[in-house]
Amino acid sequence: MKVLEIKQLISTSDRPLLEKAFVECYKRLPKSKKEELDLMLSVILSGEDSKTDNKKILVNFETLSRDIQEFLENAYAQNYFAPNRIIPKSQRPKWRFLVKNYIKQLEKIQVEDENYEESVKLLADLYKMLCYACNYYLFSSDDVFHSIGWPQEELYLVLVKRTFAAGYSREKISLLLAAAVSEGLSRESLPVCQEMALLSELKTSDVKYAALEEAKKLVDERCQKRMKLSKQRDQERYELKEEINNLCDMILMIQAALAELEDGIRYYFKNSIDLDKEITLYRALGLMEWMQMEKEWIQIYEYGVGKKIGPRESLIQEYEDRKKTH
Repeated sequence: MKVLEIKQLISTSDRPLLEKAFVECYKRLPKSKKEELDLMLSVILSGEDSKTDNKKILVNFETLSRDIQEFLENAYAQNYFAPNRIIPKSQRPKWRFLVKNYIKQLEKIQVEDENYEESVKLLADLYKMLCYACNYYLFSSDDVFHSIGWPQEELYLVLVKRTFAAGYSREKISLLLAAAVSEGLSRESLPVCQEMALLSELKTSDVKYAALEEAKKLVDERCQKRMKLSKQRDQERYELKEEINNLCDMILMIQAALAELEDGIRYYFKNSIDLDKEITLYRALGLMEWMQMEKEWIQIYEYGVGKKIGPRESLIQEYEDRKKTH
């Protein structure tokens, strides 16, 4: 049934029958869904969600900021996950409603507000914490972005838009680049999802060039740091390698968007870290597919073949198919 039909059915039913129907529906839910529904019911039946969207609510920023900072401290201390005396057991699963409400409250703060920049920083802190929780248990959920009802790339895009709403700067661009390539990932996201979101908000050539230069600086910093690490710290070396490759992805996409693909290709193949250059070629072609750049896909493929890289069979077939239509 549709929602309207359910509402009409409810309006003509007696309370005892409604209670029986509700209980029977609840019984049929899998255990994994009941926890989330329990929390939702407690919020709805307590009247906490009764505030309408069209009713303007002033945000007490000082209180909001203090609450978010206190929440972050408890989250990183695993007080919403492990037994402790600070967060009661009954309140620990409600972290997701706290985060959803914090994001909602922060979005209400307008760019002309004196607290706007600080509100963006708090949103960035929440996003960073959620990314961290994708790699380490801070909550009982194994997919925190799903738990709060936000796809990772969508929340990241909100962060990007709000960051740039008060103006562009190299510092802001660098921080957003680092957040796109260095943070943890939800089960349904890839670094390129965040990279595409950031690229979509680099509206002018000047801003794209600034992002290009900042991304190259970050590559250099990570390369130097990686070279200093001993082989005993393989995990850190691996993480830095992934960050370098993700930054190279971003650089290639920016240069493709600037119609400077040749420079982008040369940089990409020189600085990406893969034991097999065929993997580098495969990754570069995948980026062009994300960007829906057919001509550039063919150009990169032919560059790789010209460098004596032997593509896998699926790429050879795909190249032949693309050449027939271009």
